[in-house]
Amino acid sequence: MKLRFIQWNIKHNSDPVLIAKFIQQHVEEFCIVQLQEVTTSHFRTIANLLEAQSSAHSLTLRPKGKFEGKNRELGVATFVFGGELTKVDLLHRSVFPERTLISELEIENTPLRILNFHSLTGVGYRHAKSSNFSSIADYLHAFPVDIFSCDANEPNIDALDIEDMVFFDNGDKGKCASLVFGRDKVHELNDVWRTHTHATGLFLNLESQELPISYAINSKLLKRYDFIYAAKHFQPIAINYLYNTSILASSDHAMVVADLLLV
Repeated sequence: MKLRFIQWNIKHNSDPVLIAKFIQQHVEEFCIVQLQEVTTSHFRTIANLLEAQSSAHSLTLRPKGKFEGKNRELGVATFVFGGELTKVDLLHRSVFPERTLISELEIENTPLRILNFHSLTGVGYRHAKSSNFSSIADYLHAFPVDIFSCDANEPNIDALDIEDMVFFDNGDKGKCASLVFGRDKVHELNDVWRTHTHATGLFLNLESQELPISYAINSKLLKRYDFIYAAKHFQPIAINYLYNTSILASSDHAMVVADLLLV
């Protein structure tokens, strides 16, 4: 089975109609779409336009409380084409559970468990960010998933070799982020871009400055903050970071499109 997996932080104040139209351009028969910074109103608009076979929004499971601020209005959403969600839940031990979504689903008689999450930013939640990564690492270690995707707000310095990645010091010298993404990772999943680049031999000819870009801090500092990690039984056959066209679609992050072959 060939599965298309789409990861995208759509930006909370984006145009949901443009967002849905851009997603529609990339959806295939068997496809999973995971979005971050999805408000309730955006989810309703996007879900109506996409008409996926199955969808879930984290804010349905954990709505904003009466006295909670705008920072509790950002959820994550998962859409499934060519299959059905069978169970959804939040990572309740995380700092912001509504920025996580654990989904069990079935596509072509294949059961899958996937995780969608949006990291906190170190600017506003320095120690909370590291604690959140610890909770995510605990979950991935105890309850393995087939695929996870996220806006990680990491790393500080990306690198071709996972051993050379440097993470922000959120009071932990980057250790907690490394449990999820780096040399200290506590799960068996791998960055599909890195896996595909190694497999095709392109890795040997790349320079570090040629790494994909998914976000620009203050429109200047280029980062790869958006990731898809998959288990070894998924072989990446094509990976694209669609930065420029995603910005035209009103987001500030690249849509990441991965074609994965179940082997």
